[in-house]
Amino acid sequence: MADTVDFKNTSGQAQYVTLGSFTEDARSKITPIAFDNDYDGHATLSLADIIGMIFPGGDVSKKPYFYIRHMDMKKHQIRFGNIVELGDNFLSPQKGVYREKDVAQAGTAISAINPKPNNAHDFAFGSEQPYSSFTFGNDYYTAKEGNFFSLKGEYWPNTIIEHRSMYRNVSTYIQAATHSGVFEDKLFVGLGEHDRLFIPKKVNGFDAITNNFGYFYLNLMGIREDGRREQALISIDNSGKNLAYYFIDGAIPIISDHVSMEADWYHLPYVNDGTCIYKDAIFRFCGKEFHFQGKWGSKGFTPNPRIEKHGQSQIFGTWYEGARPYKHKIYMTLGENMEAYDYKLEQMGFKVVN
Repeated sequence: MADTVDFKNTSGQAQYVTLGSFTEDARSKITPIAFDNDYDGHATLSLADIIGMIFPGGDVSKKPYFYIRHMDMKKHQIRFGNIVELGDNFLSPQKGVYREKDVAQAGTAISAINPKPNNAHDFAFGSEQPYSSFTFGNDYYTAKEGNFFSLKGEYWPNTIIEHRSMYRNVSTYIQAATHSGVFEDKLFVGLGEHDRLFIPKKVNGFDAITNNFGYFYLNLMGIREDGRREQALISIDNSGKNLAYYFIDGAIPIISDHVSMEADWYHLPYVNDGTCIYKDAIFRFCGKEFHFQGKWGSKGFTPNPRIEKHGQSQIFGTWYEGARPYKHKIYMTLGENMEAYDYKLEQMGFKVVN
């Protein structure tokens, strides 16, 4: 039986998380009202992400692609981003990325504009070569890659507004969405989200906060057979800050900073630095339990595995809430771990089984 490790807030800072909506101010301001205060350090937009699983033809019985865009809004460039073919099992790295030369890679310049075309979108940015475009409006966002990929993300309720989060006091908007679009002339469906990270004004960009950046992150989304949307989002940080969030249509959302994790860990077979990954895991908070079943791996969202990114591991799979298993009509999962070394995991109380 796997060992369970309990994580409580030991940072000395009370959790400060609210739920709201992705307002025009949030979408269009470099320093939105929510973070323009001394507590958040008058934080400025630093990173913008779109993530999601892609199911071509709506077939959730097959392994999905994973789409990600990670943009540095201070440097005005892509940090990374691709349409990723995940590994064959939980111990395998990604098999590659789709149309690498046609997707803007790390270092590609982006331009930020505020066009308000027909009042449909408040904020937009993208790259010229290779072409990409990202727009954000009242009810949805869009993403385009060349002439072969387009995505529409329709907002879910409850934008998570996290003040001075576990990520070294970075303040964050997290907006879940239902995805649909076209991929190589074929319709797809999916789930995902848009995140914006705001860094205190006195901090010089994201690069200044990433040293010894250790955490466990797991994002679980799904639509049940009865149509209810649900999301469990769990972040556990080595600074002692945690976020555990659960939303399902028709119920009051749950937010906590106390969560337990039950899992065994395994060494990644293609590195020799002690980096580990879990396969299956159970997370518990506020009387709820979330079962994750790992199926596919990756190491970075790059054309080749990021072997040089020591301590990093990633896992994707399926999930359900509660004691009785069920399948979602559509789902999205992303698990990422940093500083996931065998000796650190054992010091926490976990078991490394191989």
